[in-house]
Parts: sequence; structure tokens; C-alpha cells
Amino acid sequence: MKPASSAKGPGASRGSKAAPSPSKTTVQPKAGPAAAGGGAAGGGARGRGRVALIVAASLLVLLGGAYVGGALYFQTTFMPGTALNGQDVSLRRVEEVAAEKSASLDGTQVHASGKGLDLTVTAEQAGLALDGEAYVRDALAQENPWAWPLALASGERDLTAEPVVSVDRDKVAAVVEPAVEALAASSTVEGHGISFSADAGAFVLDEAAVASRLSSDLVTDAIVAALEAGEAELTIGDECVETETALQDAVDAANALVGATVTLTLSGTNVVEVTPDMIAGWVTIGDDLSVGLDDAAIESWCRGALSDYLDTLGKDRTYTRPDGRTITVLGTDPSYGASTYGWSIDGGSTATLIAESIRSGQPGTVDIPCFYTAARVNPGGQDWPDRYIDVDLTAQHAVMYDNGSVIWEAAITTGQPNLGQETPVGVWTITNRKSRATDGDINLKGPIDPETGEPEWDSHVDFWLGVVGNLVGFHNAPWQSTFGGNIYTYYGSHGCIRMSYASAQALYNAARVGDVVVIHK
Repeated sequence: MKPASSAKGPGASRGSKAAPSPSKTTVQPKAGPAAAGGGAAGGGARGRGRVALIVAASLLVLLGGAYVGGALYFQTTFMPGTALNGQDVSLRRVEEVAAEKSASLDGTQVHASGKGLDLTVTAEQAGLALDGEAYVRDALAQENPWAWPLALASGERDLTAEPVVSVDRDKVAAVVEPAVEALAASSTVEGHGISFSADAGAFVLDEAAVASRLSSDLVTDAIVAALEAGEAELTIGDECVETETALQDAVDAANALVGATVTLTLSGTNVVEVTPDMIAGWVTIGDDLSVGLDDAAIESWCRGALSDYLDTLGKDRTYTRPDGRTITVLGTDPSYGASTYGWSIDGGSTATLIAESIRSGQPGTVDIPCFYTAARVNPGGQDWPDRYIDVDLTAQHAVMYDNGSVIWEAAITTGQPNLGQETPVGVWTITNRKSRATDGDINLKGPIDPETGEPEWDSHVDFWLGVVGNLVGFHNAPWQSTFGGNIYTYYGSHGCIRMSYASAQALYNAARVGDVVVIHK
């Protein structure tokens, strides 16, 4: 018999439907060696792939976290290698830099000086503050914290930010106003404070006067601006003076006048320079700062000091005669008054011309108008020409010079002193000349004697050259034979200058009307 286990028939297989065969649930078909190996390898590869994905994902998560963390960190911290306005702020917290910047103004002050003011305003007095947070926000706005990896790779970076400074103007004003008021109260300058400086040769504004016109508001504004700009020193200038424009306009107008110097000439000869110092004495500046000229003062100077200097008419003059003798001739005779030759300027007209020239605002020249003129300008000296007749009463001798040469001379007899009939001294001129041959009889008559009704003298001469008008002159004296010496002391004339016929004739021929006659002792 065959083993039951080895005999299977078709009937046995179909008769077992209700209970599955044990061989189908416990026995698997045997795979070949190749099929078994391929299954194991596929499972391992899939495992390793999953691990790689997990690692990669983890790295991405870590990197993303680091990136986000860095971006968040650098929103409140400056990046490495960062300088803010030249200050190294690398890896410093924003609030730390902000606090430090806010405190940077501690101890700040501004010293204001000028126009008489000297004042120091501290940060505390001014309510000075700096917004440090705004300062750092301005700096951070220049960086992108989300681009921090690129920023770190780029190396150092320089940021700039403008500090926002605030000043309490009311607090500054509270310090400034009392100081300005005290300065004004201490000013000893009255009026406008504009005066002439001889050293500068110009009008200047007194600092004390300016101080009294300082504007508290303008000074306050200047100090506030200086504090905001971080300036430690402030110069108070014209811009802080309340009426500086009007004051400066007055100074400028006055200086335009003193700059209009005038050269005074006499017949074309420069004689006087009207300088800024002189003009300054004539400039007027009113309380309303109006600028003008004192015409009355100019005229007073022209009629006074200028005339005293230039006028020679009727004044003593000292000269050296061609023979070397130095003589002083009196300008006025006690009996006959001022002599008639010399300069006499028209002070009133001169003043008008000077004022007009100064008002033009430009340097100018004025030729002085005169009542009387002379041959040359030589105040106090010889102003007559080199052709003249010199009458020496002491020597009783007369000489006519022409350019230093003697062209005529004669012994003479002059007025008798003890009778009060001295020949008048001074600088005169020949006023008229006559000769008997040309003009007929020349009859010299004295005043009428009240007792007799007749002239005190009645003489006839051949030659006459009038000197003091027609009262005193040169003439011959037919009744007298000798001249010179001391004859005049006992047999002198009534004031005329006597001489011989020949001398009178020679003088008549040599002299002309207008020739100067200098009579001296």
C-alpha cells in the first residue's frame, strides 16, 4: 500500500470544500534564491532615503530658524563691523546706543559774547534734549536685517544719522532777557552812541550804545540756533541789534560826508586840506539818526580860523629884504587903520562852496573866493611881488626893488612924530601918480584951520604918487633942500614922504599904479 499521504485523487480534493486544505494556509510556495535576495535590497534603499529626507528637512528647519533669529536679532542690535557717524557700534544694542546718544549733551553749554554781552547758557538751563531713539531708528532704517548674511559677508559699513536736538526756547529766553536788560541798564552812553574815531578816521558805533539796543528775542534765537548746531561759542553780532540797520545807515551816511575831503586853493595854490577830522566836527546826527552838516559851524570856521590863517590884509608880516635885513611890518597903523594890500577871503561864500563839495560825497577842490588878493600865498610873510618900494622910517631911506635889484632909491623926510603926524606904517599900493608937466598944477592943501578959515598948509609940488588913498604920498618938496638923517624929528612932514625933485622925478618914471609900498620902522 502506498502511504496515505502520497495518494491524492480528484475525488478527495473536491470533497473537501467546506474546510480549506491545511496546505493552502501554512505552506508558501518556495521562491528561488534570486527572488529572495532582490526583495531585501529594495527595502534597505527605501529606508535610507527616508533618513536623508528627514536630515535635510531638519537642516532646513535649523537654517531657517537661524536666519529668522538673526533677522530678529539684528532688528535690535547693530551688525558686526558697523560704524555710526564714525563711532563703532558693532554688536551693540540699539537701546544702549540710543541712551548713550541721549546723554551725550550732558554738560553742553554755549558761550555768547559780543556787543557788550557775555553770557553762558547750559544744557539744563536751555532744556536741551537729544532724541536718541530717533537717532538710532534713522541709522537702522539704512540696514535690512533680513539681508544680514549678505551684510556680514560684505564686511564693514558706515552709517550716518542726523541727531534730533530740541531746545526749550522759553527757558533760554528766561536766561537771556534779564542779562540783556541789565546790560542796557548799565550803559552810560547817551543818545545814539555814534562818535568819530580819530584813529580810524571814521565814525564808529559805541559798543555800549549797541548793547543798549540789543534785542532779547534776537539774542535768544541766536543762542537756540547755536545749541541746536552744537556750537560752544557764539559771537553776538549786528544781527542781534534791534535797530542796527538804522544805526549803521547813520554811520555810513556820516562817513560818506567825512570821506568827502576838500582841498582849498588860493589862486590855484593849495593852502588847506579839509580833513575827515575837521568835517566830523561839522557833521550832525540827530536823535532820530538823521545825518546832516552844520552850515553855521562851517561858516564860523571860514570866517574865523581860515580867515585868520589866510588873511594878510591889515596884518603884520615878516620878510627878508634883498639886502638881508629881516623886518616885521605892521599891518595896521594907529592913526590910519589897516593897510590896504594883502589877502582877504570871502568866508561866507567859501563856506557855501565847502558845504556843497562835502555834500557831494566825493573829495573835491574849492578855490577860495576873495575880497582882496595878493601876488603870492605866504601867510605871515611877504605876499607882495618882488617889485616893490621899501620905505624905512628909521633909516629915512626909500628903495625900489625889482627881483632883488635896486632900480631906485632916495633919502627921504617923513612925518614928524612929536606932532602926531607920523607916516602910516603898513603895506600899501600906489593909488595914483601925477606930474605938473602932464597933469598941471599939483596943489597940496591941509585941513581948514577953524580959527583962520584957511588950510593949515597949501603947497605946490611937481610930482605926486598917492599911497594911502590920496591922503599920504610921495612928492618933491621945493621948500626943502636936504633930506634923510633926523630932519623928520624937527622938520618933518604931515605924514607924506618928501624927497628932492630929481628923486621924485625918477620915482615917478619908475613906479606904476598898483606897485606895492612897504612902510616900516
